[in-house]
Amino acid sequence: MPDERALSIEARELADVWTPKMVRECLVEAIRWARYHAGPTGPAAVRSTFPAFVAGPEDFEAEGWGIRESADDPTEPPPTRRRLSPREVSQLTDALFWTTRYVIAELPTSALVLNLWLRCKVYRRNFDDAIASRQEMSRASAYRYRDRATAAIAMGLTRDGVEPW
Repeated sequence: MPDERALSIEARELADVWTPKMVRECLVEAIRWARYHAGPTGPAAVRSTFPAFVAGPEDFEAEGWGIRESADDPTEPPPTRRRLSPREVSQLTDALFWTTRYVIAELPTSALVLNLWLRCKVYRRNFDDAIASRQEMSRASAYRYRDRATAAIAMGLTRDGVEPW
């Protein structure tokens, strides 16, 4: 019969170990956070120099649209979002660079497949269809590359002493 004290020491030691599943969950959370909070980037900023058109009551009357109606219930408050602490924001920002830090140099194909999987997960697309449309590898190989990348990130995070969150 194993010693209970030895098991509790092992459990505490394993609490500081990253797993590939934890890495996948954190990456998806970080990318969703960045997608909803970072805003648009790239050349679309050129359009922002033009003022946005917002139809006022005069425009509604001139065009014969009638009275402006709102679909929102004014008595119902907007849904509240969970506010993140500065520590959580820093963790999510660091997670965005894990692929660059731990995977790209040694496993470039795994990094590409992991990024494709993350894109499919965040935008709710089918990863199997994305792999099939590329016709570069089988479904099983794609999942092996993804798992290899997340395992490399997990080992790197554990080696660097990053606390799981």
